[in-house]
Parts: sequence; C-alpha cells; structure tokens
Amino acid sequence: MARRLGCPTANLAVQEGTVIPALGVYVGETEFASRWYPSLVCVNDGRDGSHLKVEVHLLHRDVDELEGSLLVVRLFEKIRDLLPWEDEDHMSRVITQDLRQADEWFKATAEHRPA
Repeated sequence: MARRLGCPTANLAVQEGTVIPALGVYVGETEFASRWYPSLVCVNDGRDGSHLKVEVHLLHRDVDELEGSLLVVRLFEKIRDLLPWEDEDHMSRVITQDLRQADEWFKATAEHRPA
C-alpha cells in the first residue's frame, strides 16, 4: 500500500534485543552500501497491534534495490504519533505532509547532523 500512496518502504525485521523507540513517524538516516540516506521511518505495531514493524522510506531514492540488504537505521527526531486512518485519501495527505516535513528537517539541520 505504501508504494501506491507514493511512499514505498523497506520493511525491516527487528532483531531480538533491539531497543525501539515509541511508536510513531521519525526523520532518520539509513545506511545502505556504505552510504547514509535521509529517511522517513515509521515504527508501528502492525494493523492488528500484535507485531512490531519498522518501515523505512529513503527520501528521493528507489527502495527496490534494498531487498535482502542489511540496513542500519538511526533516528533523529519524532515528527508525529501514529494516526488512525479514515481512508486512503487521508493516509496519502498525511504521508505527503510527512515527506515534506522530513525534507524541511534535513535542509534545516544539514550542517549539524553526524557524518
């Protein structure tokens, strides 16, 4: 569904013992092929609330090539809590705003982020 809404994600398996922050949407970075990419990250508990999921969208980059790769994700700032979705149109509008906010965050903090 994320691809259909304009925000394709890499869905990450969470290793046992991994410290996970509160559920929500974060700006972060994802390491792939020895490079760090600005990312929008959603930490959620699945549609039925029974299993933890981490979904990563690399800003301005296709995620298709990430399948099967080891990714490292670091989170910088939570931008919102999870929301109940009224419908796909509502979800699309919120995701578009999340992507815009993430872009703005990265532009505003470019010189202060870790290398």
